[in-house]
Amino acid sequence: MEEKKQKNGSPKAVANGEGSFYKSETLGRFIFQYTEPSGKRQTLRQKKNESERAFRKRVTAVKDKLDNGTYIAKSKDTFIEILKKYVEQKHKDGRISDRSYGRELFTVHQIENTCSSFINKPIQKITIEDIESCKENIRQYSNESITKIWSTIKKVFQIAYSRRKIPYNIMLDETLIKPISIKTNRKIEALTIEEENKLIDVLNNQEYNHKYRDIILLQLYTGMRIGEILALSKDCIDFKNNTLTVYRTLTQDDNYHIVMGDHTKTFKKASGIDKGKRTFPMNNNVKSLINKIISTKISNINGLLFWDNQNHTYITPSEINSYLKRINDKYNIANSSIHSHRLRHTFITRCVESGLNLKVIQTLVGHVDGSSITSDVYTSVSNDFMIQELSKINIDNTNYMC
Repeated sequence: MEEKKQKNGSPKAVANGEGSFYKSETLGRFIFQYTEPSGKRQTLRQKKNESERAFRKRVTAVKDKLDNGTYIAKSKDTFIEILKKYVEQKHKDGRISDRSYGRELFTVHQIENTCSSFINKPIQKITIEDIESCKENIRQYSNESITKIWSTIKKVFQIAYSRRKIPYNIMLDETLIKPISIKTNRKIEALTIEEENKLIDVLNNQEYNHKYRDIILLQLYTGMRIGEILALSKDCIDFKNNTLTVYRTLTQDDNYHIVMGDHTKTFKKASGIDKGKRTFPMNNNVKSLINKIISTKISNINGLLFWDNQNHTYITPSEINSYLKRINDKYNIANSSIHSHRLRHTFITRCVESGLNLKVIQTLVGHVDGSSITSDVYTSVSNDFMIQELSKINIDNTNYMC
């Protein structure tokens, strides 16, 4: 690199478009000044006992990184700062609802609880070992929570890498694997056919006049989410075409108060697409039940099929679950607890046992097309159904010894 002398004899910095290289007469060392992509001016100084050749090699390495776009500026941005800015920005941009924002803040809180050893470090200084050291803490949560925590951690490193804060995304290391919860997964089993029939019998006889009776039967007959049922209004019913439309659900605001949502649970705010919105034909059981409900005078301002007239408010999912627990305790309907989500499982299981097409089932219950959740999570097989299916093999079991 060229050096020129000033009038006083000291070296003069010569800019060549890529930085300025000169020897400081005061320090007696070589200096390289350059501008980062952000526009910030930086100075690289020759170290004590570092040869000129070695320093020039360091300068060349910086210049090469500036030229090929791999230069990483020093940053003090911590993991938790990047995470919180990301969540806040999504909320400000309107990409997530207040309720989703609350859920994401809860995940942030879980990360603060489990990853305190590295979240306040500059992200440039976080190592794979830092992540590994927090796995035991993360494992205390359920697998569902761990999935959210892990994907959020990965997102922060993805952001840091894309914004040139780190040269390499350590979360892409194949040896860094998501931990598994120490908790046993709770599997929600469908009601057996016998239990389902007993529940229906109780609702049609001893509990016939109870205000929650029709809600429970409607879930058994349609598999709708309980929030969707409690959000049904008169405009959802089309007797001319014999259809029922689901387009919204009861939900919670950021203060956990029950409110009427504008969409179903599967609505994606970023795309504006609600794949859970659906219209399906009413079978005879559903049509008969809807006729009974509609025949009752609906006087609430929202035109909802189900409304707490005494308190002038929504009927909540927790009320339905409390009622299901009471009647199960009273009438010994099932060996394990009954709740509204179990009724949804029961409907989907009966559909599978009846041989309904998977796509039809997904449309009926509002699952995203192609999702494995319908068959992998929501279905179990009753013992009666297994016996029925095994009978098709026509094997005489007496010819076999166990």
